[in-house]
Amino acid sequence: MSRIARFAVLVTALASLMGVVSATAGAVTWHNTGNTAFTAAGGPGTLSVGANNLACTASSATGTAPSGSVVGATYSVPGTITFSPCTLAGQNTYVHCGFTLTGTAFAAGVTTGTADVNCVARLTASNTALCNITGTTPGAYTNPSGANKGKVTLLTSGSGLTVSHSSGTSCLLGTGTGHLSEQTITVTNGTGGTGSGGPIINRTA
Repeated sequence: MSRIARFAVLVTALASLMGVVSATAGAVTWHNTGNTAFTAAGGPGTLSVGANNLACTASSATGTAPSGSVVGATYSVPGTITFSPCTLAGQNTYVHCGFTLTGTAFAAGVTTGTADVNCVARLTASNTALCNITGTTPGAYTNPSGANKGKVTLLTSGSGLTVSHSSGTSCLLGTGTGHLSEQTITVTNGTGGTGSGGPIINRTA
C-alpha cells in the first residue's frame, strides 16, 4: 500500500472515530443513583365525567425505575396504583391501574413528562368491573431531598382520560372524557440502590 493510500485510510478511520465520539457525547443519558423499586401513597382524589364523580380517599402505588444509566430521549418508570376506598353513585368501589411514567425533560431535580394509565373501576363487594379508564395525563417526579422523599404529581391540565363501559356492565360514572383532580403520591419506601427515599433521577446530554 502506498504512503498516500495509507494516509487516506488513517484519515477515514479518524473521521469515523470522531463521528462515534461526537454521537456519544451528544446522546441524552438518564441516571438513577437512588432506589429502583419503591412503594408510595397518596391522599384523596376525584375523577369526574360531567356532573358524576368517582371520589376516592386514598391511593397506594408501586413502581420500578431502571438502575444505573439509560441512553435515550425518554426515561420510563412502570408501576401500578390502586385508589381505595372510593364511592361511585353511592356504592363502594376501588380503582386499579397500570401506569407508565415517561420523563421527557429534567430541571432542578424534577423530571417532567406524561403518565399513561390503564385502569378498571370495580365494585368492592363483588369485584365486578364497572368502568375502564384509559389515557394520558401530564405528570412530574420530584427527587428525594433531605428528609423529603420522592413524589409523583399528576396534573389536571391537559389530561386526556377516556371513561368507557366495561364488558357487559354499565359504567355508573358515565362515558366520555374524564377530569382528574391533581394527585400527589409520595414514596413511602424504596429498595435497591441507595437510601430509601425513592429514585434519584438526573439527565445529561
